[in-house]
Formats: sequence, C-alpha cells, structure tokens
Amino acid sequence: MVHVVFSTSEKGSLRVALSGPGGAAAVAVIGGTGGPLERLAAKREAARQKQRAAEALLMEGTPADVVCLPLALSVGDISEAEPGEKRKKELAGLWAMSPAENEEFAEKMLEESRRALETLRRRAGSGETVRVWQSPGADDACGVRFLAAWLRPLEFDKLTVERVRLPEFEARADGTAVRYDGWGEVEPWHWAALADPEPLAAPVLNALALEWAMLQAQNAPLRAVVNGRPVSVPEDFYDSFVRDVLRAQPKEFREAEAIGTLLATLRPGVSDGFAARRIEALVQAGLLEAMSSPAPGRPVYDRVLRKKGI
Repeated sequence: MVHVVFSTSEKGSLRVALSGPGGAAAVAVIGGTGGPLERLAAKREAARQKQRAAEALLMEGTPADVVCLPLALSVGDISEAEPGEKRKKELAGLWAMSPAENEEFAEKMLEESRRALETLRRRAGSGETVRVWQSPGADDACGVRFLAAWLRPLEFDKLTVERVRLPEFEARADGTAVRYDGWGEVEPWHWAALADPEPLAAPVLNALALEWAMLQAQNAPLRAVVNGRPVSVPEDFYDSFVRDVLRAQPKEFREAEAIGTLLATLRPGVSDGFAARRIEALVQAGLLEAMSSPAPGRPVYDRVLRKKGI
C-alpha cells in the first residue's frame, strides 16, 4: 500500500503512526531548572503516551510507504500537466521568507513531489493499493483531483485507490467533540481510529480527473472549497475576511498577530504565506504602511503595520 498526503506535517505524523504500535513519542523537560513537579508531569505524560501506543490500532504499511505532494494547488497557475517551473514559482511565493530561502523551499517541495509521483507510477502500476488521506482544505481537494488526472494513463479500471476523509468532528468518551483542520493535527497514535477508507471506483476517479481538467482550463489565480467542491475564484476572494480582521486591529499592529487571527477565522482556509500576500497587496494599494522590516531569517510578515485607509 502507498499512502498519499498533501502536506509535510501530515507526512511526518503519518510516518510516526506507521513506525510501530501506536507510533513513536517522546517527552522532555527542556532546560536545567525544571523542578520535581515538572519532572513528575513529564513522566506522567510519557506514561499516558505509552498507554495510548499500547491501545492504538494498527495500520497497514511502514514509514517508507508514505509519499507527499506538497504542491499547494489551490493557489496560482495550474496549467502544467506535471509540477514544473510554474508550480515552483507559486510555491516560492507562498513561503514568505527571503528570496533565496523561498527558492530553496520551492525546489525542495517540487523535488519531493516528483519523487512521490514516480513512486506512485511504479507502485500503483504494479497493482498496489493507493490510499489518499484528504483534509478538508482546498489544497487537498485540488490535490486529490490532480492525482486522479495524473493516474489516468495507468487506466483507472486497473487501479485500486481509496480515500480517507478527515471526519468533521470526533466525539470522545469524555463528552467532548474535537475538530481537526487537517490530518497533520491528528496525533500519530490516533490516525487508525479515524480512518474510514472509501473505495474510489474507476467512474469516480474519472469524474475527479474531469473536474481537475475543468479547473486547469479555467486556470484562475485561486481555488476555494465552496459547497464541498473546489471552484475557481478571484485572488481577492478572502479579502473581506482580511479587512474584517484588520479593522479590529489597533492603529499600529503586528502583522504576524493579525495573520494568526485570520487563519483561526478561516480554518481550514489559507496559509500564512497567502495571507501575507493579500496583506502586502493592501500595503501596495496604500491602505497600510509598513512601520518596520522583518529581521534577517524572519518571515516577511514579522513587522509592524499602520492602518491608513482600512
């Protein structure tokens, strides 16, 4: 079985989940000033994690069976048949660091995706089951459709593909309901308990591939999940939410804090890099003014802004 995810956080969590019964875990007290109570709390947490590991359900596969397509396909040009320079440019624009760091990040994500696709070509083509873990955001909705289109040359009726959607809520025994924004937030020991695979028959794969072809033909600057499906939208689709968050800020505010509020408002919705891009558009339009610059090695949104026309 090959497991497919669409973000590096999901890849890390799932690989831990597949590393053994309940996955691996560690608890540490950082620093040399921790007292007896802190050490006792750490020991208790380690014991709880050990118990969870013992009770966790097993899943088929090993960490090496996880492949990742961190392509952020909800944003930007998607006209390429396979990830190339256009996708690299979009990824670089979302990283929100220095130009050199953005380029390095984009190249790394692109190379990981290419390796993943080659692994899928080889293993799916030889008859292995492909299990796709889909989070509720637009990147995953686009990703599963891109994947279906990419698998088409292997002939859908010869493939075994299944999808695992993240449940909207999880009811727990203590009477609480937990809502996750993505599989990357799920504790490694808990993946199997939430897994409810659905087979994607050939007609369904074909429908998903056709939807991707339609999105490619439209090639809008942005895609968002509306009524459960990814649709083409203008780049300023989320700007009303951005402006609402900014109006609630003081005259001068830290951009990073405003972005944190926006991400919580839109969960799951946009990345911090995309949010920074939309706020920068307001700076360029003269509605905001940058009062400071980010320190070297910090994100571009680690600065103070002043409202002028918001």
